Amino acid sequence: MTVSDVFSIQLMQVPQVTEEVALAVLDLYPTLLSLARAYSLLESDVAAQEEMLRTQSNNVVNAGASKNIFHLVWGN
Repeated sequence: MTVSDVFSIQLMQVPQVTEEVALAVLDLYPTLLSLARAYSLLESDVAAQEEMLRTQSNNVVNAGASKNIFHLVWGN
């Protein structure tokens, strides 16, 4: 099992995250650390962080899933 496999399993535990959504996230960010780094580049712009995955995935990741994933990673 790879780090990406574990990350995918974690993602699918998040409300509104389907297998398709998890795979879209993994295409953009193969590890939790890479996703966390991308969030950190947006500094304290919570709205942009919550929408980041939706915009980067061309809406494959819906707004609710994008927000829920952000809160999983950032712990809010």
